Amino acid sequence: MNLAALLRILRARWLTIAGMTLIAVVVAGIVTFQTPKSYTAATELIIDGKGQDPISGESLPARMLSGYIATQADIIRSRNVANKVIDQLNLIEEPALQPEFRAASTEPLPSRGWLLYYLKTGLSVTPQRDSSVLSISFKARNPELAARIADAFAQAYIQTNLELRIEPAKQITQWYDLQLEALRENLVDRQNALAAYQEEHNIIATSDRLDLESAKLAELSSMLLVVQGQRLDEQSRSKQLDGSKPGALPEHVLTNPQVQKISDELSQAQARMAEIGSQVGSNHPQYRQAQREVAALQSQLQRTLKLVGGSLRSSVELSQSREEQLKAEVAAQKEHVLQLNRNRNQLTLLRQEVDNAQAAYDAALARASQTKLESRIALTDVAILNTAAVPSKPTEPKPALNLVIATMLGLLLGTAVALCWEWIDRRVRSGDELEASLGIPVLAYIPLERNWSKREIKR
Repeated sequence: MNLAALLRILRARWLTIAGMTLIAVVVAGIVTFQTPKSYTAATELIIDGKGQDPISGESLPARMLSGYIATQADIIRSRNVANKVIDQLNLIEEPALQPEFRAASTEPLPSRGWLLYYLKTGLSVTPQRDSSVLSISFKARNPELAARIADAFAQAYIQTNLELRIEPAKQITQWYDLQLEALRENLVDRQNALAAYQEEHNIIATSDRLDLESAKLAELSSMLLVVQGQRLDEQSRSKQLDGSKPGALPEHVLTNPQVQKISDELSQAQARMAEIGSQVGSNHPQYRQAQREVAALQSQLQRTLKLVGGSLRSSVELSQSREEQLKAEVAAQKEHVLQLNRNRNQLTLLRQEVDNAQAAYDAALARASQTKLESRIALTDVAILNTAAVPSKPTEPKPALNLVIATMLGLLLGTAVALCWEWIDRRVRSGDELEASLGIPVLAYIPLERNWSKREIKR
């Protein structure tokens, strides 16, 4: 079948096509006439995708606008927002909804479930292309009700958006309050432990006892070295005196004034005895007198040497006693300094714990104050650009559009019916079709009279 044949079929079956088109138009008119009128009201919101922190004043990072607006559209369609609209407008007792509800149910008042379904079917949220504007439209049979519900959805959405911002901040604030109590108790415990340690070990914060005790230890160590040197010197002198031969006295003994005086007198007496002996002989009374004087001086020298040796031994014993005492004092002072050093290290650790507890408490307090302010700020990044106006013309039904659609559908349906009818009741409508059907050429045409013009040659 070519286009010419199709046109001949359509021209032959035009009554069928026209009838189907007329039926479609009539049906569309009846449906349009019987369909209740619906009115659509729209509220426009503007969403700021890049805001500013109201606490610090710093600019917040820019959000992905398309994804953010899509999220806000889903929030508007949520059951939470719809419940707020029901409560805000008291739709359960709304008189304008009674006709629609009575047509769907026999209950005296609409249920919340029916209202949620009604709001869901009438709501439409449309983001504007390449824009931060979001349109909230609602379709209802009552134009004033449609405008009120559209505005109510905008207000409920702003309230929900604000709650979504504030509620997390409130929960964080409550959590921080609990943490602050624990941190405050920990800080007080650390401070009390530090104070008790200072009191127990008599640590004064304004003085540095460790430096003083270290200086005292150094002084005692110096004194110990001096006493040890003195003891060794005296011990050496005492050993030299004990091990010396008669007549060969150590130098430090010879320098003793008393020993030196007696030694001089002994030398003079010995010289005088030798002189007398050379003059009168050893049996002379003068010689014996001189001999007795020498013996007396030697005896006196020995006693003096014993006294000097005893004095040296006493000095050695005294030096040893002083040395032992200083050693004990040095050991005690060293232990005292080490204890002070350990105390200072422990004190440093306690102070660090107090500082860390104070820093943690201050940081938590600052963050808690910030979240508390955030939980009290009634700011949102959504603003109403245009409120809903009461529509003056219904949006549904649309008679002109319905008639156009019915006409197109009628033409398509009539064409389909005509083609099906032609397929069932096939006819030859031209010489070309006859030649194609029989396979023989047409030799001549017999013109039809006017009264036969509508007759067709059957195959």
